[in-house]
Amino acid sequence: MRFSKLVRLCAGFGVLCWSASAPLVQAENLIDIYQSALQSDPRLGSATFDHAAGAEVVTQAWAGYRPVITLGYDSIDTTQDVTSNGASGAFEDGSTSFPTTSWTLSVTQPIFRWANYKRIGQAKEELLQADAELIQAEQDLILRVSEAYLGALSAADELRFLDAERSAVAKQLDLARGREQASIGRAVDRYDAEARMALVEADYAVAEVALRDAYEALYEMAGRDPEVLATLQDDIDLQLPQPADDQYWIDAAMKNNPALVVQRHVVNVSRTEISRQSAGHYPTLDAVLSKSNRDTKGSLFGGGNEVDTQELMLRLSVPIYAGGSVSSKKREAVARYHSSEQEKTRLLRESRRQSRDAYWGVMNAVKRTEALNKAVAAQQATLDLRRAAYQSRLETAISVLDAERDLYSAKRDLAQAKYDYLLNSLRLKALVGVLTQDDLNLINGWLQG
Repeated sequence: MRFSKLVRLCAGFGVLCWSASAPLVQAENLIDIYQSALQSDPRLGSATFDHAAGAEVVTQAWAGYRPVITLGYDSIDTTQDVTSNGASGAFEDGSTSFPTTSWTLSVTQPIFRWANYKRIGQAKEELLQADAELIQAEQDLILRVSEAYLGALSAADELRFLDAERSAVAKQLDLARGREQASIGRAVDRYDAEARMALVEADYAVAEVALRDAYEALYEMAGRDPEVLATLQDDIDLQLPQPADDQYWIDAAMKNNPALVVQRHVVNVSRTEISRQSAGHYPTLDAVLSKSNRDTKGSLFGGGNEVDTQELMLRLSVPIYAGGSVSSKKREAVARYHSSEQEKTRLLRESRRQSRDAYWGVMNAVKRTEALNKAVAAQQATLDLRRAAYQSRLETAISVLDAERDLYSAKRDLAQAKYDYLLNSLRLKALVGVLTQDDLNLINGWLQG
């Protein structure tokens, strides 16, 4: 006995020394993952480059009303054969060869081009749309990182609760087997415990896959695999939305939802496109200044010449018929405008539904958390009583197993209610366009590990 105690003591001391020398793994929190996602998330990266591309449309639109300067140069070798000079005999029979060089500098200044003029206003609207899309992408990243992070914590909780339930069922199974072997228990108690163990093992296998998938969602945005995640504290400050009025949040979402802001710009762009395509029926007026030089080193007359030419003209172009393409493009623009209006209507209605759902999700999560805290305490007391009653042979094994299952189910629901509170709070702010990193900092303060 003394020898075995000494062995256990030495073994325990060895584990303690190894633990002290082993490097500690620092748990990563929500801000750590978010900072990595800011650098690596492909969606945000794509939105950033799209915004940079969209910023160029205004410059391109103004180019349609700025001068266009072109320089042309030609070098020509001419060979002429006189095969017949007619009755007059003005040219001698024979051949001649001579080079010619010419260059032309042309400056074209648009004076009236209705399509180009409307394009400037349309491009400014597209730039506002690009700005709104980038803001939407930035808020979307905050929400996606939060959903993935809290989803990983929820999946880890599920695995942890199942592991605890599995350990409790295993103890109950050992107890049932021992009592059956001592002829003071029933075989049905052992069967009940074995059946419950099989169910827990099946759920555990599913939970393992869910946890791996949750970590893959983090990798998808952050570009790396986090080793350990900081977990949510047991006590967090649950606050109701302020103001506690669902109509306020509905109105705010229908006005400031980033998706709606983007779509309003899309509608304005589509409306301007109708006028721009109608310009295909309008005349255009340009001022053209050109200067040219033509140097010919020979001719049929024998001598060469060099000619400088300057021209200033007004060029009026009146479209008459283009195969029906102008009218067709205008009808296309009208159809796309009505399509964008329908999409705006859909987003308005969706914003109303989502904001109300997020608002009541926060309210209900607060109430559920309060109720489930009481339920967990009551289920723990019930389990303790049923275990004691089973020891006294006043309860069956299945009643103890049911109590254990109900306890871990209540704990699981309590943890999920807290995650629902956090997610719905973030979704509500995202819908009204005020979600920022400060909201992540608040959640980060409730993490531990």
